Amino acid sequence: MSFSVYLKKNENRSFQDFSIRNFSLEKNPSFNNEIILSHEFSITDHKKTYGKNIIIGGTDGFLGSILLSAKAAVHTGSRYFVVCTNKLHTETVSMFQNELITLEYSRNILKKLNNYQVAIIGPGLSTDIWSESIFIDLVDQITQKSISTKLIVDAGFLLFLSDNPHKYDNWVLTPHEGEASMLLNKSKSWVRENRIEAACLIQERYSGTVVLKGPKTIIFDGNEIYICNHGGHYMGTAGMGDTLTGVMASIIHLIQRSNSTNAILFAVGLHSLSADRIQIQKGPIGILPSDVIEKMSELVNTFYHG
Repeated sequence: MSFSVYLKKNENRSFQDFSIRNFSLEKNPSFNNEIILSHEFSITDHKKTYGKNIIIGGTDGFLGSILLSAKAAVHTGSRYFVVCTNKLHTETVSMFQNELITLEYSRNILKKLNNYQVAIIGPGLSTDIWSESIFIDLVDQITQKSISTKLIVDAGFLLFLSDNPHKYDNWVLTPHEGEASMLLNKSKSWVRENRIEAACLIQERYSGTVVLKGPKTIIFDGNEIYICNHGGHYMGTAGMGDTLTGVMASIIHLIQRSNSTNAILFAVGLHSLSADRIQIQKGPIGILPSDVIEKMSELVNTFYHG
């Protein structure tokens, strides 16, 4: 299977000596440097061929967040997806998506995190004691260098991280403007006016790869800055970020031997392009994350070159 992202280096813009690249999933003469994310299916493939994915989150009142992430993952390629949440939600998740496997959260889950190829942490976490315990448990594993799993970090986990900064080279941080302001202890207006610098500073402080969501989403992996040319204000609906974490996990999981930055770029592009297509079809009002999941599932196959 082959996915393509088209890039163009912008010679006139830079920050701290990093090159800046605009990218799009739709081929255009202006974006003619092609990144290929290669993968070949085999007739012997099965549900665990590409590893297992897991999401940890979903405190009381936030079931929707983990469902959107999980649905986005299984609808765009993830073959074995586990939802790790509180006892109440483990009893209801399968009612909304039968294909999902559920586990009740315990500290022992994190001790086995290396059994999963990609883990999403944060959707549906809040400021309650249960959510805080997850943060503390995971930071302990990071501090002890007990885990190597690719982590996709969002939402409630970022709130705790802003108060307790830690570095981990193998995570993807996905803040929106408000979360970025907390991670940097700067105002939202500063982040809004200095988005590229904000992404670079977050990466410097917390390591890994940063996906700063918003208009012209910015991805910075510590080497190059990428700016997404898809998306718009019509994506400003609660739960849209949860769908992004899900598709990001599925693409990283599916194309496990490629550069993970390329997989992240494809996931961001697919997510935003799907919203663009819906906006063209129906207009900018009322575009829901669940609509985007359905469109991503349709579009991902148009980029399949078996």
